Order: sequence, then C-alpha cells, then structure tokens
Amino acid sequence: MIFDMTTAMFWRRSVLPNGLTMLQFPKQSANTTQLSIAVEYGSNQEPEKIAGVAHFLEHMLAGGSEKRIQLSRSIENSGGIMDFYTDHEHMMSSMDILPGELPQAATIISELLFNPEFEEEKFRQERKIILNELAEALDDPTERLEELLLKSLFKNHPLNRPVGGFPKTVKHLTFDQLSDAHRANYVPENMILILTGNFTEEFAEIVLKNFSGRTSEKNPSRKRFPIETAKPEPLVVEKKSGIAQTYLSMGARTVCSSHIDVPVLDVMSALLSGGTSSRLFVELREKNALTYDVNSDHNKGVDFGFFSISCAVKDKNLVKAKRVILRELSKLRSEKVPIDELDRTKNLIVGASLRGMDDPQECQEIIAYMEMQFKNENALVDHIDKVKAVSSRDIMDAANTYLQEDSLSTALLEPKK
Repeated sequence: MIFDMTTAMFWRRSVLPNGLTMLQFPKQSANTTQLSIAVEYGSNQEPEKIAGVAHFLEHMLAGGSEKRIQLSRSIENSGGIMDFYTDHEHMMSSMDILPGELPQAATIISELLFNPEFEEEKFRQERKIILNELAEALDDPTERLEELLLKSLFKNHPLNRPVGGFPKTVKHLTFDQLSDAHRANYVPENMILILTGNFTEEFAEIVLKNFSGRTSEKNPSRKRFPIETAKPEPLVVEKKSGIAQTYLSMGARTVCSSHIDVPVLDVMSALLSGGTSSRLFVELREKNALTYDVNSDHNKGVDFGFFSISCAVKDKNLVKAKRVILRELSKLRSEKVPIDELDRTKNLIVGASLRGMDDPQECQEIIAYMEMQFKNENALVDHIDKVKAVSSRDIMDAANTYLQEDSLSTALLEPKK
C-alpha cells in the first residue's frame, strides 16, 4: 500500500509585471525564514570560449567589491547565514535568517544581485581563488569521475564541461566579459524569488518592493540544445595519484525533465540504490562486500538527461562489481519488479520528497528546480502522482529503451601505481 502524502507540497506562485517569478511556501511552525533567488544562468548557457563565467560571476556577487563583502557578511551579524552556488542550469543564492530580519535581507540580496558595479582588483583576486577551487575539484575523485562520464556521454551538449570551467578559460576571462554576462542575465525575467519558512504577508510585500521596480532592456533568451544521437564512448579510463581504490561509474543518456518516461526512470534509480533494501546495496555491499556505498541517480534538465551508477571498489573486485551491476540492469529489462518491492520503492520516493520539503535548504532547491523545469506550482504533486502510477511493465520498457548494454558508457578513475 502506498502512503498518502500528509504534508502539502503546493506553493503559491505569482509573476510580477517585470517578469520576475515569486514562489511562497510558508511554514509558520518554523523558527527561521529562507529567502532565495535562483537565476537561470548556469554553465550550460555560457559560450565554451568563456566557460566558467557563470560560476565566476557567482563568486563576484558576494566578493566583487568591498561593499559587497560587507553586505554579505552583515547577514551573520543577526545570526543568519548566506550561501551561493552555481550549477549547469542556474545560480542559487540563499539566506536562512531570523523572521524579523527578512526586510533587511531582501534589501541586501537585491543589491548584491542587481548592482552592476564590481572592482577589477577583486576580479583578479577572485580568479586566484577560483583556480584553487578548480584544483580541489580535480583532486576529488567523485567529482572527476562524473566529469569523465559526462564527457563520454555528451559530445556536443555543454553538460560535458565542468560547471566551474577550465583553468585555461578562467585564466583568460576578462573583466568586461564578466560584466557583460551580468548585465545580460541578472534581470528580473531570469529570476525566481523564493520565500519559505516563517514569514508574514506584510513582510512578503516588503520583500517584493525590492524587486518589483527592477526592469531590464530585453528578455534573455535561453538556448536549447538538440538531442544527441551518436553512440557514447563505451569506456574512458584515467589514472590518478593518491587514491586507494578504483572509482567506477556506468551511465547512459536518457531524456529531459518534461519527458513522460522521467517518473519511470526515477523509480528505477530508487530500485537500484534507494536505501539499504535496494538491489545494488544488497548485491554489491551486503552479499559480496565489494563496496562501502553505491549510488544510482537520474539527472535531468530542460534539454538533457542521464542515468548513472557509481561506486568505489578494490582493483581486484572491479570486474566482479561491473558484472553485478550489469546483471541487475539485465533483470530490470527482463523481469517484472514484484509489487511489494515496487510499492516500497515508491514509498521511499514519496518520503524523500516530504523530508526534502521539511528541510529548509532542500525545500528551496526543490521549489526552484520545479519552477525552472515546469513553471507550475503543482509540479511536485504531479510528479509524485506519476511516480505512484508507474508499473512493472513501464520499468521493463524503459530499461530496454535506455539501459541496453550497448547504450552504456563506463568511466574509471584508477590508482596510479
């Protein structure tokens, strides 16, 4: 039996005359308030020759001048925290504050996002910091492994580039290129304002005043990339010093977020690694002690999708681990999932969604993602309803469509002897 949702997953949605979208998800029992802005400008939207400019610009929002540094730090004076990050499709700025600090927080975030003034000295300084960050990412085996997999799966889509760009492109970025990117993309039509947690209607109106008067000369256009049809590279191997195990990732291209097969693929991902009762956890860890942890994910955006399975194993266990994974994928293609296992997996997905909406940070990210993909305040409920409707036959069909062995790419990060 599938559990009914006991917590509302709806939020209020409105679009201002200047094009800015506002989403409100009040939780009056919360002790704090979250104010977030998602800007639909990530690494997928930047030209390859200036790869990394979206991420660089995110750094400059809080660190691009002495005034910006002081503004961003002032949030901490009253017990709040502030965070920024960039992904393939957007930049996210979020604050978690005491409810009474919301008006001040709105003024600060509005100034940081819309003010076009940056200092060239801070630009030069931030470049050094970003190059250090890129070096750290290169040192992280899990991040490097995903980069290898995406590069093998996608030949033309910018998903095959790291979000932060490459050291070469970052070194050659100019101050004018960064300013141009800010001017073109940090406009109301490209922004989603999200309020969650404890706030009053009065304070929500005050927040809006910081954004309603902002305008832009033209609406930015979002580039969409065509579906890739070429076979992915079947195997890519890289040697790395300083690691004790081989990092393995197997994946395949799938479909974009709006495709009818997305709920089925999400259920398949949870079947494989959703909790300690999942198939790969049981087979790889419990039965064979091949790995400490295994993760399967279905990642999707407005014009891309990919399925991946990742784990770390000893060199001598690599062949066996791959064999176990391929066997489980074969079972998805050829055997119906038992009803009790399917129901349990759906319950895990519903539970994860409910916990996500309870978590202050994850809640904002879920709402932002759903808005960017679907422009609909009912999107999460709709998705859960579609997950509940997935059948064993649907899973077999999708597995045969997307997870055939000749559609898979394998990325390996091996210890350098």
